Amino acid sequence: MKLETRPSTDPPLEFAVATEKEFEEVLAMSKGIYGGLDYLPSRYHAWIREPGRTVVLAKKNGAVIGLQSVYIIDAGETALVEGLRVAPWERGKGVAGVLQRFCAEMVKEKHPSVKVSRLTRDDKLGPRDFQKYRVIAKQGILLVRFSAPELLPRLDATVRALVEGGFRPEPSELLLESEVPGVVLQESFRKEVLPNQTIIQDWQPFKATESNLGLLRQKELCWLVDRKARPTVATLATRPFAIPLGEDWCYLNIDVFGRDPARVKSQLIHQLRLQAPRLRPRVMCQLFLDPALWLEMATFCQAALGLELAKDYTEQYLLEADI
Repeated sequence: MKLETRPSTDPPLEFAVATEKEFEEVLAMSKGIYGGLDYLPSRYHAWIREPGRTVVLAKKNGAVIGLQSVYIIDAGETALVEGLRVAPWERGKGVAGVLQRFCAEMVKEKHPSVKVSRLTRDDKLGPRDFQKYRVIAKQGILLVRFSAPELLPRLDATVRALVEGGFRPEPSELLLESEVPGVVLQESFRKEVLPNQTIIQDWQPFKATESNLGLLRQKELCWLVDRKARPTVATLATRPFAIPLGEDWCYLNIDVFGRDPARVKSQLIHQLRLQAPRLRPRVMCQLFLDPALWLEMATFCQAALGLELAKDYTEQYLLEADI
């Protein structure tokens, strides 16, 4: 569906709501992005059908040259901006800025209750970014890779060896879907465990509210806590998804809340066991965690679990700006 044409650009840019028929064009435009780790090919079809989300395409002479998604969350008060990309041959021409401004104007017109926009970024912020956005939270990103057929059969033996070496597994409990609100909406959990009272699920920041838990309930997520009564550590695993790196590759993203390294290690092992049936043979695994935990967890993943560090320390920023 066509949204608008901007004749002020040369040639004019046309904006349209994404549909199935543009999928191959979006893939071609995105080829090589994120070094083969792009999430959009696995999310595109769900995104264009998701209630509350509008995927906007920028077109020039009928061809797709840009994309940005806007998802209305927080009971209609927040616009979550995701997926921004511009075709390589059109970069440096101001397309991204025009697309972003169009989406901001669209939100104001169609969703007047929205007060702020939020987004996550993994690159270094400059002075102009700090003028434009408020930093709501910051997490370290630990990216490791492993072979599922090699790791999973030896995981029990690995844990036994760790215990013999002095490692003490901490309690780790799986939350049933019906139990999630009672735990996550606890005031102590929101204020003491979540980063700035925000559930960051696979790059998507949600305030800890009943309405947002309703959105997350559709995603087949896996919540672990150290204990159901006043937990101090929680991990949230997103269902593994395919990536362009190759047919036998998948991404496993695990968000970590809390700062106790022993409990985080125990929950990581538990999450790997739980996700095993869904994994493809080769796995890229991202852990998003408190920056102070990164070095110890990187050492644990490599030395104790035999995972390979795929990238040095980087950071995930949760940013917010007024609409």
